[in-house]
Amino acid sequence: MTLKQCSVLAVIATLYMPAAHANNVVVDMSQVQDYNQYQIDLQQCEGLAVQNQPDAPQRDSVAGTAVKGAAVGAAAGAVSGGSGSKAAKKGAGVGVIAAASRNSRNRRAASANASAQADQIVKNCMRGRGYNVLN
Repeated sequence: MTLKQCSVLAVIATLYMPAAHANNVVVDMSQVQDYNQYQIDLQQCEGLAVQNQPDAPQRDSVAGTAVKGAAVGAAAGAVSGGSGSKAAKKGAGVGVIAAASRNSRNRRAASANASAQADQIVKNCMRGRGYNVLN
């Protein structure tokens, strides 16, 4: 995988940001008297969840990640007894991939945490409005 391909994948991953909708909120619909009011309440609660989203963790820039990973990988390639610049280049490539993978893993964990918090906000809001939330 070249640095250009890695950069393209990082940009695509950055552009995908899930919306905060209450996918995991289960309300007992048998007790809902006015479905239109329920929809309004749900939209308002989801709006509150979006407003209270925690800040995304500071992400390293693609270039910064590549430089750090390349430096570590190049050093490892040189130390491992490889032959000069060829080993350093291989090590740099491995370092770039490892650093990008770590960044992606951190972003996924932060996204899952933010989604769980958004669901909890919607659940609390709907309970506060008198709905029987089952989960």
